[in-house]
Amino acid sequence: MSPFSIISLVVAVGFIALTVVPLGTVLLRLFVVDGQITLAPLQETLQQDVLSLVGSTVFVVAGSTVFAVLIGGALAWLNERTDARMGLFSDLLPMVPFLLPPVAGSVGWILLLAPTGGYLNSAWMKMTAFFGVEEPVPLMDIYSWSGLILVFTVYGVAFTYMMIAPALRMLDSSLEEQSRVTGAGAIRTLFKVTLPAVLPAIAAGALLWVWVAFATVDIPSMIGTGADITLLSQQIVNLLVFSYPPKQGVAVGLSLIISVVVLGAWLLQSRILRSNKFATVGGKGSRSTPLRLGKWRPVARGAMIGYVLLTTALPCLALLIVALTGSWRADIDWGSFGFSHFADIFSNSYAMQGLANSFTLGLTAATIVVVVAALVSLYVARSGPVLGRVIDVGIKLPATLGALVIVVGMVLLFTGPPFYLSGTTFLLLLAYCALCLPNASISADAAVAGVGGELTEASRISGAPESKTFMRVILPLMVPALVGAWALVFVRVLSDLTASSLLAGANNPVIGFQMLELSRYGSFTELAVLASILAVVSTITVFAAVWFGRWSSRWTQAPKVSRRRPANLL
Repeated sequence: MSPFSIISLVVAVGFIALTVVPLGTVLLRLFVVDGQITLAPLQETLQQDVLSLVGSTVFVVAGSTVFAVLIGGALAWLNERTDARMGLFSDLLPMVPFLLPPVAGSVGWILLLAPTGGYLNSAWMKMTAFFGVEEPVPLMDIYSWSGLILVFTVYGVAFTYMMIAPALRMLDSSLEEQSRVTGAGAIRTLFKVTLPAVLPAIAAGALLWVWVAFATVDIPSMIGTGADITLLSQQIVNLLVFSYPPKQGVAVGLSLIISVVVLGAWLLQSRILRSNKFATVGGKGSRSTPLRLGKWRPVARGAMIGYVLLTTALPCLALLIVALTGSWRADIDWGSFGFSHFADIFSNSYAMQGLANSFTLGLTAATIVVVVAALVSLYVARSGPVLGRVIDVGIKLPATLGALVIVVGMVLLFTGPPFYLSGTTFLLLLAYCALCLPNASISADAAVAGVGGELTEASRISGAPESKTFMRVILPLMVPALVGAWALVFVRVLSDLTASSLLAGANNPVIGFQMLELSRYGSFTELAVLASILAVVSTITVFAAVWFGRWSSRWTQAPKVSRRRPANLL
């Protein structure tokens, strides 16, 4: 045990305790009522419509995961392995929908696809009526299964893309070239060489979205309620936040069901990582040779631009119209456009304080979580099978029991004696770190799996200690993948509802919960203004993170070979 390993182990154990202890507090309350051991809460859980809740959740999450992997993988392949990319702008294409907070994005899709009054549906019905359709029908009813899966998929693409793109970027193109030289076609090379090499990243992206989707509250609350579709996360929120007194026992019981599903996904992802034989970064640098699409290049670029226009520009435009006009109706009053509603928000000290608090918490939590995830993932990969598995389970498994349950445990544990942290920003920071670390650790696992052992072996042979090897060799190679995790954590914290709904107080407001309150009261104008401001802040921050990830990827590439002729030394 070197000093670096001891520090990594202490950090891992500390963060495990940050989730395990609150969970233990909640579980104790589940089985012990008034000092007596009882199974009444579990019996009450079984009285719920469990099969319907589980079936609805699995259907929506599974459907959105499949579409998110297909779309995210296709966009990543076009941007990283072909000549269709459009510079740094291409890196932002799949991430742009995620820059609009899910609660605001859901409202944007409602404004577009509501069966009556939706801008897109109204335009579609007018167009079909113009062409002679007697009874025009809406293009899509957002309050339906398809509408719910659509919005879930839009946000899931960002998760899968940011896990797959760095792996494709660092993949040695000589492997694909050798496959084509031996006579294999593009399709066979894709399935025999490219996909096996990036399979850990694909599994990491899919699992990451499964975890997030099962715990997502805002999309089911906004769209599922109107569609009369109830998911597990939405039901847990209703039991903990909107029931009096809160039914903690039933909520924990439903969270245990979620944990079983996510545990299976985690075991599958762990097996893929352990069986991975393809290191995307070895001892020699490599340069990616893009595949030339020829006449299909404009088509590929048009498809990427069309994806962004459909998934982001239209919802943002709907929100912007409402923010500038101050009303939502199918016939837009173009003469009422103005910025008076933005001025009202900027003069609202409570809203500005919430935005500043959320931005500061996002920067701090994202940085802490990513560094800790890198340390822990490296320690797990280099430690023995027993201790490594225990640490890995300790980091990931508590989150599968339900993010809301962890937050409730923190309320029970930290708001009373001896901590008295109720309503403090520090407690919110602890909660954000505890909730986001499992997701970031999945990205770190994929990054560690993609780093070959030759470089670290060379560093150790040269006499460098583990800490220097980590800072000078391993971490720079992990940065391209970790930057995506950092951006995800930042945007998630910026618009979080899970922790803020229970931990935010009057003295530390956050913008996410303010937007949820506005949506519940139907204040679409104020919600649209806040969503526009939040989208700008998120875009600037994530744009900078993506640029840094692209700039840092030079560490994984070989330097350009000089074409100058050698000097005549004779």
